[in-house]
Amino acid sequence: MNSHPRRNAVHLHVNPVACDGVGICSHLAPDLITVDSWGYPIVNPRPLRRSDRRSAEGAANACPRRALYIDTT
Repeated sequence: MNSHPRRNAVHLHVNPVACDGVGICSHLAPDLITVDSWGYPIVNPRPLRRSDRRSAEGAANACPRRALYIDTT
């Protein structure tokens, strides 16, 4: 039996209803977020690596509509 507790995966998500397509997020986290032709974010669905966490938090905090959020699943 593994003595280490299982860690939950951390993901970056976007609420498409709240998003206005400003695109700041894609500049702050280009490895995690691309934008479609209208400027709306397409978030990489993979779990965040430890090295991606800072840029994901920066993008979520900079979002003027608070449409990006980090979730532990």
